[in-house]
Amino acid sequence: MTPAELQTFLHRNIPASAALQFSVTEADPGRTALIAPIAANCNHHHTVFGGSIVMLATLCGWSLVHLNYPEYHGKIVIQESHIRYLKPARGDLTAVCEKTDPEAWAQCSAMLAARGKGKIHITCTLFSNDIKVAEFEGKYVVLAE
Repeated sequence: MTPAELQTFLHRNIPASAALQFSVTEADPGRTALIAPIAANCNHHHTVFGGSIVMLATLCGWSLVHLNYPEYHGKIVIQESHIRYLKPARGDLTAVCEKTDPEAWAQCSAMLAARGKGKIHITCTLFSNDIKVAEFEGKYVVLAE
């Protein structure tokens, strides 16, 4: 799946991602990256709104899981998340998730095969103007059809 295809999928199925002008810059099973422009996600402090930050991170993690399990056609939900805001995001926001911990991915795949449901923890780092502004952790559940 190309970045443009993933972006179209997100905009079609999660309309808020289109309204907030999120774009996909990387769509690889090993790494995903999404951008939120400050102009569409600005709060009254002229920084990126916290809700936009957590939504971008959630979608970035979701996208990484989706790219690793395309055969489940997006049947992925977030079960739990935690975000830590480190600094104000004063410019466009970039979220990056990388596939790490091969053992956890193998365990998720084994759970899917055995139970029809697999769980995976994803971390996401968010940057604005090359400054780390937030860290996100999410537990995603992949559901067999």
